[in-house]
Amino acid sequence: MSGCDIIVVGASAGGVEALEQLIRHLPTNLPAAIFVVLHIPAHSTSVLPSILNRCIQRQHKNKSLLKAVHPQDGAEIQHNHIYVAPPDYHLLVKNGYIHLARGPRENSHRPAVDPLFRTAARVYGQRVVGVVLSGTLDDGTAGLAVIKQQGGIAIAQDPQETLYSGMPRSAIENVAVDHILPVAKIAAILVELANQPIATEVQSVSRDMNIEADMAELELGAMQNLDPPGKPSAFGCPECGGVLWELSEGNLMRFRCRTGHAYSSDSLLAEQSEALEEALWNALRALEEKAALSQRLANQARDRNRPYSAQRFQTQGEEAQAQAKLVRNLLLKGEDNGHLSTVNGQIASSIENATPVTQAQSNENLNLASTTFPVVAIGASAGGLKALSEVLSALSADFPAAITVVQHLYPYHPSQMASLLNHRTALTVKEAEQGEQLQLGKVYIAPPNKHLLVTAKGTLCLSDAQMVHFVRPSVDLLFESVAASFQAQAIAVVLTGMGSDGAMGIRAVKQMGGKAIAQDRASAEFFGMPGAAIETGEVDFVVPLQEIATILMQLVTHDGEL
Repeated sequence: MSGCDIIVVGASAGGVEALEQLIRHLPTNLPAAIFVVLHIPAHSTSVLPSILNRCIQRQHKNKSLLKAVHPQDGAEIQHNHIYVAPPDYHLLVKNGYIHLARGPRENSHRPAVDPLFRTAARVYGQRVVGVVLSGTLDDGTAGLAVIKQQGGIAIAQDPQETLYSGMPRSAIENVAVDHILPVAKIAAILVELANQPIATEVQSVSRDMNIEADMAELELGAMQNLDPPGKPSAFGCPECGGVLWELSEGNLMRFRCRTGHAYSSDSLLAEQSEALEEALWNALRALEEKAALSQRLANQARDRNRPYSAQRFQTQGEEAQAQAKLVRNLLLKGEDNGHLSTVNGQIASSIENATPVTQAQSNENLNLASTTFPVVAIGASAGGLKALSEVLSALSADFPAAITVVQHLYPYHPSQMASLLNHRTALTVKEAEQGEQLQLGKVYIAPPNKHLLVTAKGTLCLSDAQMVHFVRPSVDLLFESVAASFQAQAIAVVLTGMGSDGAMGIRAVKQMGGKAIAQDRASAEFFGMPGAAIETGEVDFVVPLQEIATILMQLVTHDGEL
């Protein structure tokens, strides 16, 4: 008899750190196959197998049989293998082999957790263990419910220890989860279940489950079924515009269109919010273009001595400008809250203190003249929690500089990053607040969906201004504001992350006489951001992660000279 030898794991934001910890606690020989879905951008390169293999190597040297891979379509399922979903493909479990499919997105993701969980439960039933780790929103909840229906085991990471508690918390609230544990203890349960023989019974698979599982791989019969699961709703699919069909499973409400796109209620609401913001930005652009064109036509009509036409165009332009102002205020939540924008990398507007500092705060910070203390600005994305933990934990409580941090976060969910980092360093770590005065030895984390900027008075400004490089908060905006406000006292640090956010900001820091540090390729889990910074030719120090704290101490205690 087999044990629970099909282990399926789902994670999103904060998942890399959780997966590393899970793999680190597994034995050298595990009689089970592990399947992992981590939400990653469709067009990025995934290095998660390399990260997990390095983790296994550090823990067990060459003694472990465990191996992490991106599987090929049709690969045979084997014990001691960790199969990681490649970018832009659903990872699906078939009878004895793996299928990779570019089927419709679920919960706005491909790969998504629900299709993995659903297909594993359909084939292997009681032999399946589903594990939900750190992540935002609720991908994996519906799939975990299917695992339970088919007699499998459901495990959720303790939300109290996650960087993002959305996914495990949703699973706990909607599914009869068998175990709620810290990651370190989940590994022990998995080993116990894998080695414990179970008498498997054939579980019937419902028609609706078969249809939903087949939709993930674009199976023709499921796509053309005239009687899809659920009932028609009043909502349209954000991706294709088709009617969404509502499915209810206990307290869990889900939606799926005929094309196969699937949404939980939370992910549908998030998609609608993003679509609304995109529509508003498009409306703002169109109105501003109309105003500019109307003004040009009015000037042209005046030059040709056509006053009535000039007046008509002038009126149209003024109406467009007034409408644009209304849309802009909707986007920025008020025109007078001190937003900052950049043009060609340069600071284009001033920042005002929206929240006055009390007299007590003022007295406490008299020693913080804006030109006499350094400000360190750190930017990170994927893999950032681990990197930030290592850098900040090596700094003492009396670190003679203020530290500001932008970590790319999911925009629609509260972040626990400040709380987690606060337990890993002697420094005081907190989420930044509007108008707050910088203090030495404190770390200020940008909140989700807010740009973090620093004024020349040493106060913080939070902005809802437009995304930069498709992200908010933006590392570039933080670096540029620190460069403009603190000039030679600015120190910029680019840590692990995908994309190129921070590269333009590095140029601004160097133009103003500051210093720039980038994590090297060997120690970066994702080299996109530090690599882009290094390619500017403006970085002063390219060093391993463990040396960055030492460089910072030398810079802030020796007036920037090494």
